[in-house]
Amino acid sequence: MGLFSIFGRTAPAKVPTDRIVPLRYWDDLHYLRSICHDFTLRFDDVLDVSNLEASLARLMEIGDWGQLGARLRLNAKGKLEYHIPVRYDEERPGFVFTTSKYDMSIQDHPLGSQLPGANQDQSFLSPSSETFAPLVRHPDSPKELADWIYTDRPQLHIHVTLFQDTTLLTLSYVHTFSDAISRTNFLNAWLAVLRGRECDIPAFLPYDLDPLRKLGREASGKNYSNFRRLLTGFSLIIFGVRLLFEMYWFRNVEEHPIRLPKRCVGRMRTKVLEKLAAADPKGVEMPFVSEGDVIISWWVKTLTSALKVAPDRTIMVMNVFNIWSLFPECFPHGAAGFISNGFFYSYTLLTASKVRKDTNLDYVASTNRKALLEHRTRDQVQAMTALQRAAFMQAAPVVGDSKLLFMAATNQHKARYFELDFSAAVVSPGVPLNKRPHALGRPSYINDIEYSQNYPTRNIVRIIGKDAAGDWHLLFKTRAAAWPAIHTQLMELIKMET
Repeated sequence: MGLFSIFGRTAPAKVPTDRIVPLRYWDDLHYLRSICHDFTLRFDDVLDVSNLEASLARLMEIGDWGQLGARLRLNAKGKLEYHIPVRYDEERPGFVFTTSKYDMSIQDHPLGSQLPGANQDQSFLSPSSETFAPLVRHPDSPKELADWIYTDRPQLHIHVTLFQDTTLLTLSYVHTFSDAISRTNFLNAWLAVLRGRECDIPAFLPYDLDPLRKLGREASGKNYSNFRRLLTGFSLIIFGVRLLFEMYWFRNVEEHPIRLPKRCVGRMRTKVLEKLAAADPKGVEMPFVSEGDVIISWWVKTLTSALKVAPDRTIMVMNVFNIWSLFPECFPHGAAGFISNGFFYSYTLLTASKVRKDTNLDYVASTNRKALLEHRTRDQVQAMTALQRAAFMQAAPVVGDSKLLFMAATNQHKARYFELDFSAAVVSPGVPLNKRPHALGRPSYINDIEYSQNYPTRNIVRIIGKDAAGDWHLLFKTRAAAWPAIHTQLMELIKMET
């Protein structure tokens, strides 16, 4: 069974009555196996824990939603598969639900008082998300694939931390379970039960149906727009060696949350649009530039400066996008009941010297948007997935040159985490409604701990989304030594916009 069996870990015996279903093709990828999450919603309200648990249990009884309680197993061929119980009981539940209760305000708790909220103080760097693991996790919460395949635990572990004025709701799962958007699909189904609106729950797309399984099967990778710039052979080896050197020489990596105020993002976007309009007064080729484009541009420029990237170096920014809307025929009843992974990549190639000189961010923002428009088409997704199918361990392609600096950005704003409405479970408000921007039962902060096993996750930004005040929440991960420079640039941006 691999390394874990050497240390005495073996998979549980098969249960004869379990239904066995292979994971969908795009769920059982090496890097998805390598990443697990503790995804925490902070509520400045007291939620009814028993109501939360009962409504989730009820969801598991509706249609095929009970398949979420499947157990993960690794078969003899090294492939992951679901073992779906016929029914759930106390011995084999459909999910694990645990709680911790503190008879105090979160502000009186040594660790809880440091957890950022809606009005995150940015005069100092907030602790990394992982700092709060002892607060948001149960001691038995899983955090690597082995914790699932060598036990009989279901896919989801829900842990609720309850204070007198705050509730922290955490979902622990491996990335094979869900991407950022379908995570919201799951939460919305749970909320429909909580609100007494079972009629609003979409049909769960059963695990034995794989709507995206044909992607790239009959396409040619040669049709990919960046085919001539793919890193292969010796160039790919050189890139890998440079990456390994980076990981060895700069071993310490830190991830910190950042809140970009609404006024800062708005002002930056206005400058971008003004600059693009001046360059194209008739608006013939002026691309649409979103707030997300501007935020990613600011992150690229900030990181390029903080890392002191050589002027002649190529920067490759890998953006993640969801593809459901591109292939509606794969989801004839919509994708609201699809709990799985359905994302692929757009690649933006930049020159470090131009990034450093891009005062108004128009170069990075417009280049990033054009690359997204180029990649987010049916034909390009088919070509990219053809390449990925043929790659070692189905890894996504890398484009540019052997000296490129790899960056990655995932904008999860479309998941609308801050708009999730748990008001039906609220027992009492923890913070008076007139002293906060968010409504009753809406999250005020998201803490997302990402555990990565043997998979490099540096120079990454995760845009968690926009809160009720219009402020944007981000998670940066990069060299520890770069953080003083990053924080300085953040404070300059905030002070300049005051």
